[in-house]
Amino acid sequence: MRTLSEQDIRPLAPNDSAFRNGKKISDSGAFTERVCSKDESYYAGKCKGSGKSLYQVSACFEEGKAPVIRCSCPSRQFPCKHGIALLFEIAAGKDFAETEIPEDIVKKQEKLKKRDEKKSEEKAEPAEGKPQAKKKSASGQTAFRKKTEKQLEGLLLLDEALSRRMKLGLLSGLTNTKEEDALLVKRLGDSYLSGPQQLFKRFTFLLSEAGAAREQAKKESFLRGAVRELEKLRTLVRRGSAYLTERLEAKAGEPDANPLYDALGGVRKKEELEALGLTLAETALLQLAFEVCYDEAKREFLDLGHWISLSDGTLYREMNFRPLSAKNYIAEKDSSDRRLRAERFPYYPAFPGEAARIRLEDATAEQPEAADFARIIGFAAPIAQAAKQAAKALQSVLAEDKAPALLQLSDVAVKEDAVYLRDVAGSLLRITDANGSEAALRLLSQFDTGKSAVFGLFFADEVRRELCFLPQSLVTGRGIIRLML
Repeated sequence: MRTLSEQDIRPLAPNDSAFRNGKKISDSGAFTERVCSKDESYYAGKCKGSGKSLYQVSACFEEGKAPVIRCSCPSRQFPCKHGIALLFEIAAGKDFAETEIPEDIVKKQEKLKKRDEKKSEEKAEPAEGKPQAKKKSASGQTAFRKKTEKQLEGLLLLDEALSRRMKLGLLSGLTNTKEEDALLVKRLGDSYLSGPQQLFKRFTFLLSEAGAAREQAKKESFLRGAVRELEKLRTLVRRGSAYLTERLEAKAGEPDANPLYDALGGVRKKEELEALGLTLAETALLQLAFEVCYDEAKREFLDLGHWISLSDGTLYREMNFRPLSAKNYIAEKDSSDRRLRAERFPYYPAFPGEAARIRLEDATAEQPEAADFARIIGFAAPIAQAAKQAAKALQSVLAEDKAPALLQLSDVAVKEDAVYLRDVAGSLLRITDANGSEAALRLLSQFDTGKSAVFGLFFADEVRRELCFLPQSLVTGRGIIRLML
């Protein structure tokens, strides 16, 4: 029987809740069947859950690596509490009947082994020994030229449509333009322009909502949103056309590190990011905040995690898109209180002032230490400095509408109807919650913050005509408190 302890299991759990619940499940006797392979590399069991059917749980072990845990339950966590419970069954020394490793598991193990061997070979191969990249074939160049020309044609169609809309007036003839808008959406998709396509869908959605709104305040809010999307679209048309034309003239068929490639709808593989040098090497990350957003225009959920590098304090975003049409095929992400470590984290190009999107699928989860939280607090910036950087970042039309920042925090001040953060220099910053209200934030003033930091998002409040801040977490010497107000 494999030897495990609670200390071995704890770092494998995605959070303390999964660890505790896994222990409870094991202690309750929920497993009705337990089996393992002769070489003790494969453990499995059937576990009672909330559903009628028993959950199929397994754990595959390989020396020097964390076990690969699988479960048939619909949990958003990985590994789930049932997988952690199976590890507790092993640690408790319970009886496991001998079994053969299922064929599907063998195939998955072989696939993982081949992938690891390939990575090792690539790492070990000296640079001078690598074969030179083959020149793009004539057919490849032809395909690149046709695709790029198609994209340029699509941007021209979009530009013409936006110009017509502006001449008519944004809210004029909304009913009459529905068919024209639907046709343009299809043509943008056919032109390999998924980025502008989604922006245009959001633009027309906001216009439609503005036209239907009865309250003047709501109408104006939707219109402001539509104008922002219009500005993004026109900027993307102008800059995207120049970018594609330059690539076409240079016959540069391979993806580059320009974020316009992504904004236009380019899809990058992890290997391509690594080839471009877009990797964060030998570091650890901690999650500062997590939220699930729904884009009604795109009919898509976004699992958004904000992470910080413990080496230099750089902020990153993990983004998991889940369209409603594919909700049964894309797993939902969850918050994490673990420190993630990997040889390298690939990330995507970003516009100035924007937090780069990072990929975390090959990371190992560890229990964070008190020194990690102290380090994060040390990275926090004075309010005045962070606000200046955020204001500059928000001026970038194609960047996100909210700028993440980690701020120094001395205390929380309540003045009349407003709530403010104050740093050690005495600078004040007005804060709001996700609903634009400040009532709940008054509770922050009751925290004994001590030496701490606050993570959140800067945004431009167009009604108040000022820079505001949405706090999402409080970082103390003991840990990270998720506010999610």
